[in-house]
Amino acid sequence: MAVDCSTLSSVTLCPTFWAGLGAGLSVLLSAIGAGLGIGISGPAIAGAGVERPEVMLKTFIATILAEALAIYGLVVGLLSVFAISPALTIEKGTRIFAAGLTMGAAALGAGFGIGAAGSAMASATAEKPEIFSRAVISLILAEALAIYALVTGLLLLFTG
Repeated sequence: MAVDCSTLSSVTLCPTFWAGLGAGLSVLLSAIGAGLGIGISGPAIAGAGVERPEVMLKTFIATILAEALAIYGLVVGLLSVFAISPALTIEKGTRIFAAGLTMGAAALGAGFGIGAAGSAMASATAEKPEIFSRAVISLILAEALAIYALVTGLLLLFTG
């Protein structure tokens, strides 16, 4: 059932509003999470590179994983926008909103995790380079949160 979204009083039931909000939240919160991950781990990575230049490239993985969060959010956001149509139902609109909110919130949390783990990994690797492979596991676990949200968001978009 299509809802008339032409009046302000119907915006709370307007599925295109909720779908658009979900798409925006996916991109916005994922970008904030990526920025936090890079901003928190970046100074420690730079410091590790000054102390031991040979470990800087290895510890740069935290920046790459943090940037992947923004890409995940962009994927869900774009797919959400492509799913919006004039005949959008309330159910599908709320599913798109849920997909965007799920992806964005998880990427925001993962960004904090990647930033903290990346910062600790860079400092530890500068002290003891042999600890790098074990320290990367915490980065991967933080990234896994966003991957779970990506899968959940895609399921919300393409099922039902």
